[in-house]
Amino acid sequence: MQKIKQQIERIERWREAFTDSTTGINTTVDDLLWKYAAYEMTVKIVKLTDERLDQGAALNQILFDLMRDGFWANLLIGTRRLLDKGSLKGPQGVYSIRSVVNDVRNSRSWLNRQMFVEHVKRAEYDLGRLQQENHKKLVVANGPIWGDKKLIMSLTAHKQFDELSGVTPQNRSRDDIIDDTIFTKIEARLAELENVADHTSTHVVHSGNVESRSIKKMLQNFDVRDARKTLKQLKEVSNLVGIWFANTASGDLATYLGDKFEALDQPMALHSDIAKLETHWAIIEQEIASWNICAKDL
Repeated sequence: MQKIKQQIERIERWREAFTDSTTGINTTVDDLLWKYAAYEMTVKIVKLTDERLDQGAALNQILFDLMRDGFWANLLIGTRRLLDKGSLKGPQGVYSIRSVVNDVRNSRSWLNRQMFVEHVKRAEYDLGRLQQENHKKLVVANGPIWGDKKLIMSLTAHKQFDELSGVTPQNRSRDDIIDDTIFTKIEARLAELENVADHTSTHVVHSGNVESRSIKKMLQNFDVRDARKTLKQLKEVSNLVGIWFANTASGDLATYLGDKFEALDQPMALHSDIAKLETHWAIIEQEIASWNICAKDL
């Protein structure tokens, strides 16, 4: 019983890795998708204004650079987090797609069909009994009836494990286990994004020196199209892994409650504000210039 309890707790960690509201996989993916959509809209605004040559710049260059740099830093760091190779458990543990996949892979020996259906998918294992009961209800009703939720859940869970194990419905067994090639294929997809994680480690997260910033860790000509491909890959894999092993998935782009284009048709600053902004910039410039210490100040 103690062993079963520990196994169930391990399954709950997989679920928690996806649903944690602070650093969970779904939270990270949702945040990346939202900021990508917002940045794409910003770029579109610039392009639309460029088409109206007499209108001037769509955004002040200082503010646009701030938005651009913030977007790319968020994308790179978020991608690295999702690809983190750390352990799922412990004080140094991380919530990443890899940490979950590796933990599930290490659990193959006991994560059989029955354990998967009952504790990962939270469905009833005995699909045959549920089908018989549903058939009896149809006969008695002599007409259409509401579908049995328990039957649908069990049917879906068994079908998913068929995919994972490579076993046909006719040959199902309680002791079926997941085909290890599933994990190999998932890792292969994640490995395609390893160059993003490497670049982030040496250029964003850590201040790499000349040697550590080796050419193989550079992202060559990485633009918003590459960002889209990266996010597409992350969303597809995280959704699949989440559905399989955490019984959850990150949603699509969140629905904004309100007018997402509010104030876009209004200037950020009036011509009469420019003098005040110049004064404020001078204050900031002087303040930064005063940030100096000498040995006696240490």
